[in-house]
Formats: sequence, structure tokens, C-alpha cells
Amino acid sequence: MTRIGGITYRARTTVFVGFMVVWALGATISSAAAKERTAPVGKTYTWSFQSDTLGQKPAHTMAFGGTWQVSEDSTGLASRDSTALTPLNRVLSQSEDSDGITFHYLTFTRPLLEDLDASVRFRIRSGEIDPSAGLLFQMDPKGASGYLVRVSGRTGELVFHYLLYGKRRDVKFAKIGPLEPGTWHTIAISRRKSVTQAFFDGKEAMRVRDDRFWKGNVGVWTEDDTLVDFTDLVATAR
Repeated sequence: MTRIGGITYRARTTVFVGFMVVWALGATISSAAAKERTAPVGKTYTWSFQSDTLGQKPAHTMAFGGTWQVSEDSTGLASRDSTALTPLNRVLSQSEDSDGITFHYLTFTRPLLEDLDASVRFRIRSGEIDPSAGLLFQMDPKGASGYLVRVSGRTGELVFHYLLYGKRRDVKFAKIGPLEPGTWHTIAISRRKSVTQAFFDGKEAMRVRDDRFWKGNVGVWTEDDTLVDFTDLVATAR
């Protein structure tokens, strides 16, 4: 056996083959893990917060500013199923109005979604600066970049934004009219490739083409001194 640099040729071959086996195995595991992390097409995820712990934020979430917790709702909400009228006694609340932070939002660390349909019901309890509530989608794992569709009570508009490293940028605006404090509304989006349709209370308000992001998590948003309740967050992989 020929010795090269203190290692036999056969030994070098064995090392190389071993490396290739480990590399191939690692690539297979990485590929499988990536598939597991991305939600399967057709799967629906719902968050009604009824089984979450009162006084704490929901499991598998990250909060960025504000005070987020699951709380009791004394008004007796009706469920999404209007035929059942099941009372919902818990909501996700953002209850901080003076922490000096402009944006308050919370993202869910799972699932990871590509094309999707998503919606959330919200009720603005109060807010003087710009009563606002929104739906986040395709947010990165650090919660720094992604898309946001929100209502602005100050201007009576639905607004499409993108977030890039925590900085918010405007993309498109659509008039929806004034928002009454304490009234429940719904924001929904449908994302296919680079096109997003945004809906307010069941009506399409805008269509936006933007290809900055293509995969990520969902979340909810408010800002300034706005106090908001959320429920019935739903996301379906498409």
C-alpha cells in the first residue's frame, strides 16, 4: 500500500468514502427537516386561545413590545360558527398603552407557511394616536421581516406594509371607513406566489404584488396606545 503524507492510500479512500456517507446522510436529514418545518398543503391551524393559560401569552410565541396575555372576555363573544353560537370567554389581549414603543406585535414560531390563507378577528378597545390592529404573515424566525396588513383608525384605511429588519414600509392603502371602538372586525389575506389579496370584513380591499418574502410565520399587531383583543386566528397552507 502506498503511503502519502503519512496516510496510506487505502486509508485516504476510506476517509473520503466515510465523509461522503456522512455528507449524504446530513443532506438527507436536512432535507427531511426542512420538509417537516414547512406546513403541508391543505393543513389548517387555528388559535382561539380557549385552552391557553390565563394571564400569559400563548405557547410558541414571541412578543415584541407591549403586554400580551390571554384574558377573560366578559362580553360573551359568538363563535365563528353562527349556527352554534358557542360563547368564547378567552381572547388574546394587548394591554400596554405607554411603554414608549411604537409597534407592539406577537408572532407564532410555528407553523412555517409558504402560500397561505389567513384571517383574524379583532376588537379595538381604545386608542387615541392611531387605533390600529393587524395581521402578520411570512415573518422570519426572528420576527424582524415579513408582511403586515393592518387597519388604521386614524385614516379609516386598510394598509399593506412590509417589515425589513424591524423597519416598517408602506406599500398600498385602501379606504374602509371609520372604525367603531368595541366592534369586532376581520382582516384576512390570501397569498399565492408574489400576489396577496387583502380583505376587510369579508370584502376584498386590495391586491398587491410583492416578492420580498415567500415563507414564514403568522402573528398579530397593534401600535402606539391602542388596546386590542384578538381571537379566531386561522391559517391554512396552500
